[in-house]
Amino acid sequence: MDKEKRDELLNKAMQLFIDHKYEDVTIKLILETLSLHPATFYRYFKDKDDLYYVILCNVSQKKKDFLKNDGQEYVFELMVRDNTAEPLNELEVKFVKTVINLPVDVLLHLYLDLFKDESIAIFKDSLRRLRYDGKLRPDIDDDLISFIYATVQFNLILFYREAGIEEEDLQIKVRKYFDKFFLHGLIKDSEYEEE
Repeated sequence: MDKEKRDELLNKAMQLFIDHKYEDVTIKLILETLSLHPATFYRYFKDKDDLYYVILCNVSQKKKDFLKNDGQEYVFELMVRDNTAEPLNELEVKFVKTVINLPVDVLLHLYLDLFKDESIAIFKDSLRRLRYDGKLRPDIDDDLISFIYATVQFNLILFYREAGIEEEDLQIKVRKYFDKFFLHGLIKDSEYEEE
C-alpha cells in the first residue's frame, strides 16, 4: 500500500477509535469506515487489536523521532520538561487519549506484550548515557529499573481509572510528580540538586 493511501486509511481508523468506544468498534464497522474488502483488511492486519497497535506504533515512532531530532540526551529529560513541543497533529493527540479507555486486557496486551521490550530498550539506553556521563547512582540495576519504568505506564493508567482522574491536566500533573520522584531516585544527589 502506498504511503498516501496508508496514511488516509490510518487517519480514518484513528477517527473511528476516537468516535467510538473500543468495544463498540467491530470488524464490520472498520470495513465500512475504511471502505475495505475483508481480504484487503486481513492482508494488512490480523484483527482490530492489530490495527489499533499499528496506529499507536506510528504515533509512538513520530514522538521518538521528534525527541531524537530535538536533541534529547535522555528520555528522562522529557519527563520533567514543561515546555515540550507536541510533535503530533490534533487527530493523533485525540487518538492517544483513547488509550486510557481501552479494556484492561487490551491495555495489558499493548503495554506488556507489545511495547514493553521497546520501552525497556529506550530507558536502558538513557540509563547507560546517564551512567556514562557520571549522573547515575552507581547502585542502579539498568535491567530492573528499565523494566519497572516500562511497566509502570500501564499502572499509571490504572491509577487514573481507579482514582477517577479524567481531567488531562491532572493526569499530566500526576505523571510529572511520578517522573520527578522516579528520576530523583536514579540521579546522584549532587546532580539532582544542580537541576
